[in-house]
Amino acid sequence: MKAKISQKLITNRLKSLEELPEVSVELTGNTNGTIRITHANHHAPEFLFRWTPDHFVGYFIDGNGNQSQAVVSLYTPLAAIQFVSAYVMLNEIRANQEANL
Repeated sequence: MKAKISQKLITNRLKSLEELPEVSVELTGNTNGTIRITHANHHAPEFLFRWTPDHFVGYFIDGNGNQSQAVVSLYTPLAAIQFVSAYVMLNEIRANQEANL
């Protein structure tokens, strides 16, 4: 039961990334589903999360749609908040953008 609560809370934290311009968060499936975080810009960070029995495993997705090895594990809602903060920073300094001088 605790894993179900954590899954829902982590999912809600990750969905907050939709507040960023041009970022989409797509949920597929239910208890064994995935969360895909995409950006309209080709050079922006994108991730795919898969639920395991007790946590989400995250993979980087490159501009061609290729999936990396696992790069992050989210066991708690706090870890999801930390990931969201890191994503915001990565998005702000992504490649191929105009300088804000």
